[in-house]
Amino acid sequence: MDQLSNFFNIIWSVILSFELTDLIDILMISYIIYKMIQILRETRAVQLIKGLLLLFIFASIAKFLNLKTLAAVTSNILLWGPLAIVILFQNELRRVLEHVGRVKMGGRFRNFLFSEHSSNKTKFDRIIYKIANVCEDMSKSKTGAIIIFERKTKLADIIETGVELNADISEELFLNLFFKNSPLHDGAVVVRDSKIIAAGCFLPKPSKEEYISRGLGSRHRAAIGMSEISDAIVLVVSEETGSISVAEDGVLKRDLSRIDVISYLKDGLV
Repeated sequence: MDQLSNFFNIIWSVILSFELTDLIDILMISYIIYKMIQILRETRAVQLIKGLLLLFIFASIAKFLNLKTLAAVTSNILLWGPLAIVILFQNELRRVLEHVGRVKMGGRFRNFLFSEHSSNKTKFDRIIYKIANVCEDMSKSKTGAIIIFERKTKLADIIETGVELNADISEELFLNLFFKNSPLHDGAVVVRDSKIIAAGCFLPKPSKEEYISRGLGSRHRAAIGMSEISDAIVLVVSEETGSISVAEDGVLKRDLSRIDVISYLKDGLV
């Protein structure tokens, strides 16, 4: 009875000492854990974490039953486990840190096609319509294309893999870059600040490639991989079917119309 009373006294003392900073602390830790689970789920890292949890259970059992050999083996594995995670899953960990460091702002605070101080909505709309028109033209002619729209995450490492252009956006230039006999048609085009910055860029493979439908081609896979490691919006035109798709945050939306492209770009880039 005394033990139960002491237990409730401890709980009550904790409640009395609870402050606003403690609540903030708990909420922030909970959010970080939630985001890590959300980002890492369905990746190879989850399987390794499950294995480490199982080893931890074995280690606890071995210690409780005094199984010296099993305890020694599991303890050494657990000791080097965090280092193994860092070495084997550096790409997943990098993506976690990028997501944590990526702050999504409201549309009016985004700096995409124009500088922060520009209010030329007419020019903005004209560029959006040019991009939508060229996607529709390439869709009809089944011209394969990948167009990356840089946002807050800078893509210097991707730009370096292609040919830097720094050219004004125009339908004719897009069609020439992705023309089947063009030397740059297999790569991606990067758009930044109302300019076509680079063409012929190589993109990373998606981290969850084993979960992606086999019916998707290399362009769609590259678009998903690009959207996983950055906050970029990636438009894709299929060379096989002519369908237009968009990738964002590792998710691919397919079979977009011209109106869909306009609406998506205005919502995501303005």
